[in-house]
Amino acid sequence: MTKSSRDIPEHLYPLLKRKLATRNDNSPVALELHWAFCYATLQKDFYIFELLIQKYLGPELRNAVCAFYLVLRALDTVEDDMNIPSDIKVPILENFHRHIYDGNLQFSAGKGHEKDLIDQFGHVSTALLELQKSYQEKIEETTKRMGGGMAKYVLKEVETVDDFNEYCHIVNGIVFQEMSKLFHSSNLANLSPDYLPNSMGLFLQKVHDITDFMEDMKEIPRPHIHWPRQIWSKYVDELEDLTYKKNSEKAVCCLNDMVTDALSHAEDCLEYISFLQDSTIFRPYAVLQIINFGTLALCYNNIEVFGGGVKLSLGLCAKIVEETKAISDVYGAFYDFSSMLKTKVDNNDPNATATLSRLEAIQEVCKNSGLLNERSLYLEGERYQVLRGGISLVEQQVDPFSLVSDELSLIGDRLRDMAAIDEVPKLSLAAEYFFELGVEGKRFRSTVLLLMASALNGSLPWSVPDVVTNISNDLRRRQQRMAEITEMIHVASLLHDDVLDDADTRRGVASVNYCMGNKLSVLAGDFLLSRACVALASLNNIEVVTLTATIIEHLVTGETIQMASTPEQRCSMDQYMKKTFYKTASLIANSCKAIALLADQSNEVAMVAYNYGRNLGLAFQLIDDILDFTGTSASLGKGSLSDIRHGIITAPILFAVEEFPQLREIIYRSFEDPVYVQLALDYLGKSSGIQRATELAIEHANLAASAIDSLPQSVDANVIKSRRALVDLTHIVITRTK
Repeated sequence: MTKSSRDIPEHLYPLLKRKLATRNDNSPVALELHWAFCYATLQKDFYIFELLIQKYLGPELRNAVCAFYLVLRALDTVEDDMNIPSDIKVPILENFHRHIYDGNLQFSAGKGHEKDLIDQFGHVSTALLELQKSYQEKIEETTKRMGGGMAKYVLKEVETVDDFNEYCHIVNGIVFQEMSKLFHSSNLANLSPDYLPNSMGLFLQKVHDITDFMEDMKEIPRPHIHWPRQIWSKYVDELEDLTYKKNSEKAVCCLNDMVTDALSHAEDCLEYISFLQDSTIFRPYAVLQIINFGTLALCYNNIEVFGGGVKLSLGLCAKIVEETKAISDVYGAFYDFSSMLKTKVDNNDPNATATLSRLEAIQEVCKNSGLLNERSLYLEGERYQVLRGGISLVEQQVDPFSLVSDELSLIGDRLRDMAAIDEVPKLSLAAEYFFELGVEGKRFRSTVLLLMASALNGSLPWSVPDVVTNISNDLRRRQQRMAEITEMIHVASLLHDDVLDDADTRRGVASVNYCMGNKLSVLAGDFLLSRACVALASLNNIEVVTLTATIIEHLVTGETIQMASTPEQRCSMDQYMKKTFYKTASLIANSCKAIALLADQSNEVAMVAYNYGRNLGLAFQLIDDILDFTGTSASLGKGSLSDIRHGIITAPILFAVEEFPQLREIIYRSFEDPVYVQLALDYLGKSSGIQRATELAIEHANLAASAIDSLPQSVDANVIKSRRALVDLTHIVITRTK
């Protein structure tokens, strides 16, 4: 599947933003409907020149670049859609340039934002018609070249390395060449020979083709995979043979051959980057290719490429973004990564000599620059290590709660306002009880949701059209509203649970039912649910409404399972995990998914958010159930041994039953006699129940952390910090003592 330079900007967006935010541009961006659509589409997809064209280029060139990119993005979408039969796709690609002004493409392709672009391409056509004739001709000619080339490789396999170079030129080299000309005409870069920006595109495309191999192999229907037969046929008979474990040694040799081929473009990349005059252009291009070079170092001799998901650590990417400031840093980074890669070369590899020769040539260019001693970016050293093929960075832990403390304060104020009802002071007092300062808790669920929002949204743009800024600000406010809804549902469930459990304390203070009676506690919970429903309606999103209704259904179902289970069911680990999901994890899982849906993320990303919340919620409740045995009433804010005294069987006891079956008979008696409670505790003390429950919690915490690691890669500093915080929350959950 084609991964073009137009898929990269998400990674470089914050770098451009920081640089461009310091510039002043009094030229307003047109906000007619068609231009608003075009710029909003660019902003939504984080294209590489999104902020560049907003803040630096004049209106005329800015609009031309915007339209240029969207036309090529639409072309990409057609090529990538494997559900379009070849006999239909080829004529569309070949003739796409003829229809860019039609306003209606007469076909549909892609999914998500790409589908929206195709379906509403009329906005792009209207924008194109407003450009100067010279721009229209360049866009049309470029589209014709790319479309014809793409059509050729719909029908033709990549047989030779020359074919591979031609294909990479079509889908990426042409883009870099044309953008290079635009930058030169705007005095942003010196004019370079055409082969240099072409090499930039080839290098980028080849790295993508290497890292995306397994993703493409697993896709149904399978897209064209552009590894040249000339390379892979030296090692296996069929391309898919590389995925078989028995061929792992051959697969790694083939991979190293592909990496060595990609390295042939590194010297040209260094030369091209040296032509870039303006730091606005220099830094994103430099960061892009440093990360690509580092990715090659990571992939080389690394069998994990055939497992999928190989990428540089977020911390290392952040360091590259922050410390790449001059051409000396680019030479230094290429030199350091070359050194790392050289340490991984196995002399028995059939391409070892060629690989080492290319690495030495790259290092010679870096040394001959005379700038290695002037750099501020160093990638070799004690903090970095080549480990299992990967490059890791020791990162400092951040306090997740402090990252969103200001927003938590705002949410707290709003919750107190929403829980207030002047007409009925007693109801207001009960509903506000757990939102008051001092007893509101750490707002764990709100923290998770706000961090998830930042992990998916990235930074809000500083200098974009008003229509886009308003969209971004509105999105964050809607996600905050979802956090408020989640908190109200959670507190409502606590008010109801305390009545059912006849609890007298909660969060270290007297429970509402103890202070004000069961009836008022139930009514206060109902009132909060009604306020949550009103807030939910304001989001005007049917999918989020459905998710929230499911949460409430699960809360009721889980409580009923706990109340109505037979003795045999209470001894079932499957039943326990189902109840735990319904009562605790569903709220976090579905709320995280709602955050993703509000941001218009893909279903795949929404499910990643869901899986994070699900596993974090399960880990949280498992530790909660362990603390019921190991904690004190003072630390827990409620009575210890509360569950077992109410006949509620949790993971530690269930694991103990596996070692001491006689515990089952005690469970059947429902712990009506305190003697039975003590007997159960004695058996638990002799068993590994606490240890195994802890291990299960850690397993789910690790699954939650892995979900975050599987999100699309980004080097946006705020995204990285938020994702790091979400991972750190998994550690906080399993190490908490209250």
